[in-house]
Amino acid sequence: MRLHLVLVALLSTAVVACSSSTVYKPAEERGAYGYTETELGADRYRVTFTGNSRTDKETVNDYAMLRAAELTLQNGYNWFRLVNRDTEGKTRTTGGMSAINDFGGHTSVYRRCGLVSCDTVVTQTPSRISGGVSTSTTRTNYQASLEIKMGKNPMPDDAEAYNAQELASTLRRWIGQNAK
Repeated sequence: MRLHLVLVALLSTAVVACSSSTVYKPAEERGAYGYTETELGADRYRVTFTGNSRTDKETVNDYAMLRAAELTLQNGYNWFRLVNRDTEGKTRTTGGMSAINDFGGHTSVYRRCGLVSCDTVVTQTPSRISGGVSTSTTRTNYQASLEIKMGKNPMPDDAEAYNAQELASTLRRWIGQNAK
């Protein structure tokens, strides 16, 4: 019984892992799921986070902001200001046909004879298709892109300026990550 419970728990964990949103981690390459950053100057970066189709727009934005805060702290700065922000959704629809029943046609050959001669007759019955069900699936992947300028104290009194330490701490708690 105990082995059965362990197997059920492992299977449940695997199913949840396969159907969950994008994990917060570096992207393996540009365009892959996760975050990337590009240095634009000594104190300027472009930070991008790309999510999968199960990651909602708000989470993608939060992950991009978390990476901006972490990057700011890693570079010895206290705050960053958003210079530019963009979130793009790419929607993909796929469709298909299922449950098709094909009633195959056939060819018949027979001889028809009269008083004087015989004819060979060839008839064809066309195929019929019925019962097809059309399906479509729509998936949206979001990508958040931030351009940030980093700075040291004093922090400007600006709605687009963020205290990197406070923001990172708040977002880590929000998304359930442990403080690094």
